[in-house]
Amino acid sequence: MSDPQPLGRLIDSLGVEHRPAEGELVLGAVVLMKVMEADGRISMRSAWSPGLSWMERVGMHQAAARADLPPRPEPGWDTRELDADMGSDMGRDDTDLG
Repeated sequence: MSDPQPLGRLIDSLGVEHRPAEGELVLGAVVLMKVMEADGRISMRSAWSPGLSWMERVGMHQAAARADLPPRPEPGWDTRELDADMGSDMGRDDTDLG
């Protein structure tokens, strides 16, 4: 295993950007990486700013995941058409548990 290296140039080369709003100050970062291993396997890695607690890191992961989810339709909308776009019914159980 190699020594840890700063991610600045790597992140820059991938085209990742952030445009801070007026007065915004970035206090920490969690970086999620899709990595191809030497044997060709694909895996996920993460790195974070020094000083971030585990709770901050988990919260940042959850906030990022929530921000990436597609918007949910308002209650009462007919979602059958949206559900059909999700592909086959692989393992889906439509049992009403309510």
